[in-house]
Amino acid sequence: MLRLAPALLLVISSAAVARSQEASPAVRPVDKASLKVIAEQIEPGLRGQADRLAAYVDYFRHKMVSDVRLFAFAAQAEPEAAHGVRLAGYVEFPETRAAIAEYFAILGFDPVLNDLETLPTEALGEERFGFVKSFNALSYAEPAEKEVVTDCLLGDPLFLLREEEGHFLVHGGDGYVGWVAAKNVHRVDEGKFAEYLQGPRVFLLTDHPSKDSAAGVEAPAGGRLKFVREEGDDYVVLLPTGEPGKVAQSNSVLRQPPRERIDVICGSARELLGTPYLWGGKTKRGVDCSGLVQVSFAAGGVSVPRDADEQCHVGQLTGARWSRAAMQRGDTLYFLNGNGRVSHTGLYLGDGQFIHAVSPVVRINSFNPDDENYDPARDASFAFARRLWK
Repeated sequence: MLRLAPALLLVISSAAVARSQEASPAVRPVDKASLKVIAEQIEPGLRGQADRLAAYVDYFRHKMVSDVRLFAFAAQAEPEAAHGVRLAGYVEFPETRAAIAEYFAILGFDPVLNDLETLPTEALGEERFGFVKSFNALSYAEPAEKEVVTDCLLGDPLFLLREEEGHFLVHGGDGYVGWVAAKNVHRVDEGKFAEYLQGPRVFLLTDHPSKDSAAGVEAPAGGRLKFVREEGDDYVVLLPTGEPGKVAQSNSVLRQPPRERIDVICGSARELLGTPYLWGGKTKRGVDCSGLVQVSFAAGGVSVPRDADEQCHVGQLTGARWSRAAMQRGDTLYFLNGNGRVSHTGLYLGDGQFIHAVSPVVRINSFNPDDENYDPARDASFAFARRLWK
């Protein structure tokens, strides 16, 4: 296994920090030491210059945001007062908001006025979720629809972050952040969002042409719709907007949650309960957080990357800090450090419980404040969840 020199361990961009090394579950504050390392890399004398504000923001984004494809980040810095700076725009998490303000303070700017908004914006209200209701909906880097980020298909779940110029900034089903035209989005609240994602789903294997009947569905290959029942040679499905429709069984496949495989994965993780925490470990003699997830999924025949900051790219996005209702047993969980980077992972066991490797030993904790094993630090630092088995 690759080992880094002690000085390089401070650099947050290193994959090594994707594994948890903390000795206690205390909430982690902004890591000023690592921020200073980053600040000195772009401004060795730590004497920030007003004409380089844009460069400082770009360097922070490059070094401190885990992946701009997965984390919303649109911060700007403007000169303020004598040698101050004002931060405007938006970021996704409070940790990032606090870290970039500290970074500018380390660069010598005073005062630092932090007007960054954290997402999702309150203006969205309860309907902060949605589904693609059209055949497909391109997701763009900007509302101007110039650069395509990814494509979202009929039935894809969307986590809404903000609205601007007739578009929603969203996390698509693959987790990518982009702007989708509002006309293609069916908005729902958290309850309806979770309800639609429960149960078996019909996956389209080829583009499905509309039938002559009004109940026929025009859907793209790769689209996923809620299963209702079989009817002759068709599957009756529920569209995200609530209307029933039909797709030919010859064009699609019905997929149930793989309960037996999930049982194996969760059972394998439970076998490691009480195992000492060992950074880089993957056995009963010692295991770290991403190692626990990797070997548990390997037992179920699923290969996942080694580190948490790599694992967080895999699977369908199912939960976020502001919404956990759609999470299900077997989902992988990702947590942030004080600077807003993915630094820890675990496995969701259902009913608010999760298993993870932390010092001193692997244990089960809970997101539920009423549980005796509630972990307030993990509850506060939870970022999002992913599902590898859909």
